Amino acid sequence: MAYPWTTTRPQVICFDMDGTLLNSGVFGVRAITHAFEALIAAGRLPGLKAPPLPDLIKAQIGKPPSVFYRDLLPPELQERAHELHAQTTRNELAALQDGSGGLFEGTLDVLDKLKQAGLKLMLVSNCSQAYLDGIVGTFQLMRWLDYSQCVGDHPPKDRTKISLVRAGLHELGVSKGAMVGDRIHDGEAAKANGLWFIGCTYGYGKSDEFAEAASLIADIRELPALLGF
Repeated sequence: MAYPWTTTRPQVICFDMDGTLLNSGVFGVRAITHAFEALIAAGRLPGLKAPPLPDLIKAQIGKPPSVFYRDLLPPELQERAHELHAQTTRNELAALQDGSGGLFEGTLDVLDKLKQAGLKLMLVSNCSQAYLDGIVGTFQLMRWLDYSQCVGDHPPKDRTKISLVRAGLHELGVSKGAMVGDRIHDGEAAKANGLWFIGCTYGYGKSDEFAEAASLIADIRELPALLGF
């Protein structure tokens, strides 16, 4: 099968984080579940008896924090979303420190191979700054990344994954490449910035979120060969 990068060599690969490089469906779901349990026990979520089911939490992965946590709560408790977010972040950072949070197997090898091939590497996420800093610091990702940005906790309307990808391409002086991710936001960012979208079916997106993908991968380790490296 002919892919667009067969005739046009990519200059840059932009990665999403959760569900693409980071296996947040394991430690992230656990961190959120424990945050719910702590707030319920403290009486901060009156009327709520138990955390959402793991599948409901996973369905939120990839959304900005301002939406992510609010949508996990019933309308009458959505004002407590910031407390849920803060407790979850503490849990996530603790998980990273004790080694129970991890990247998908082979992620660092993939980054190394692409970097050695001369590609610019970007990381753009809808997550909060503290979470991004924790991930990047724990796994020392700046050894490979040329650009790393997130939407943040309470972003202005013009700070989106689309605008951050655009800023990264401008900063690095590149235009040809791929956006690799698992959610519809990644496909939208790719399309808006003239990038090819490579969908990660091992992440948390549903099949219809990959409708406009140039290709799909079922494992991050498939990426270099797909791109011809």
